[in-house]
Amino acid sequence: MKIYHMLATAAIVAVPFVSCKTNEANYKAAYEAVKEKTETDSGIEGTIYEKIRKESVNSHTVIGRDTVPTVTVAVKCVKGVSLPADVKSYNIAVAQFKQVFNARSLMERLRGYGYNTATLVETAEPLYYVIAVTTDSAEEAGAAYEIVKADKRVFSKTPYPLLLRPQRYPLAE
Repeated sequence: MKIYHMLATAAIVAVPFVSCKTNEANYKAAYEAVKEKTETDSGIEGTIYEKIRKESVNSHTVIGRDTVPTVTVAVKCVKGVSLPADVKSYNIAVAQFKQVFNARSLMERLRGYGYNTATLVETAEPLYYVIAVTTDSAEEAGAAYEIVKADKRVFSKTPYPLLLRPQRYPLAE
C-alpha cells in the first residue's frame, strides 16, 4: 500500500512538469498576435508625420566628379538660433536630433571647431538638423562636404554628412 501511495504522489507531482510545456509554436503565435495588433493600432500611416516623411526626397547630387548624398526636405529656422539669411540653398548637415538641446550642443562644438556658419534648422515633425556649412553654390558645397567628411573632430554616423536642400527657399522664420 505504501508503494502505491508513493507512486500516486510522484505522479501527481510530475504531471504539472510534463503536461504543460511551452514551446516555440506557442511563443510564435503570441508574438504574431501582438505584432498584428500593434500594426493595426499604430495608425502611423494616417499621421501628419508620415506625410512629412514622404515629402522629403532622398537622392544624390553630382558635383564635379563627386556624388553627394542629398535630402530635400521642408525646413524652417529654429527660433533664437538661426535666421533665414543664415540658411542658404546648399547646406552640409552633419546630424539630426529629436531634441533641440542635443542639436544646439553639437552646433556649439562645430562653432568651436571653426565652422562659424554652423546653424540649426527644424522640420515640422520636429527633427533638428545641425548644419556645419551653408553656401549658395553647388561647387562650394561639394568642397565643404569633402572638408567636413575628412574632419575627424566631426563624428557623424551614416548617412551623414549629407547635402540638405530646403524645399522652399528662402526660408521663412
